[in-house]
Amino acid sequence: MKLIKETSDMLTRPMPAFDFANPIVPPQELIDQMQEVRKENGGVGLAAPQVGIETGVLVIGAGNMETEGVDEFNKAFFNPSIKYLEGDKTYMIEGCLTFPGLFVKIKRPDVACINYCDQDGVNFEEIFTGMTSRILQHEIDHLDGILFIKRANRIHLEKAKRDRKLSERRRKKLNGKG
Repeated sequence: MKLIKETSDMLTRPMPAFDFANPIVPPQELIDQMQEVRKENGGVGLAAPQVGIETGVLVIGAGNMETEGVDEFNKAFFNPSIKYLEGDKTYMIEGCLTFPGLFVKIKRPDVACINYCDQDGVNFEEIFTGMTSRILQHEIDHLDGILFIKRANRIHLEKAKRDRKLSERRRKKLNGKG
């Protein structure tokens, strides 16, 4: 299991629900593999379509670093949906494992009420706040075929793209000298 390219059309299609009666991959195996990819790449969230699996599953966790404000670590969400969003809308810089090196200011509400199932198919409704809310909103967007760059305003996105190109040039220059 590995990350797919940012140009894949799979990333812009809504995902079908995970079918517990006929799973494409056993739930715990899917969780374990997705968490491994997420950790290896230093991410805090990962949705199934990012690794080429067409189903409604996402995982979150702390990556290889402590992430301030993330309430739940190493948790999986099957067929999650946002019941409602509330609270102040705040800007934060977001990155995405699918878009390495691209960091964009995105405005999102601080609170999200999420409906989801665990790996056994048990239904939950839970309210998430802060960083966990933001991560879940980002990953659920992936399941809905919405890329975070579509949530950015044009000025923030253009700045992020320029910064990404500059970073790539610097990295190539440093690698060329080393």
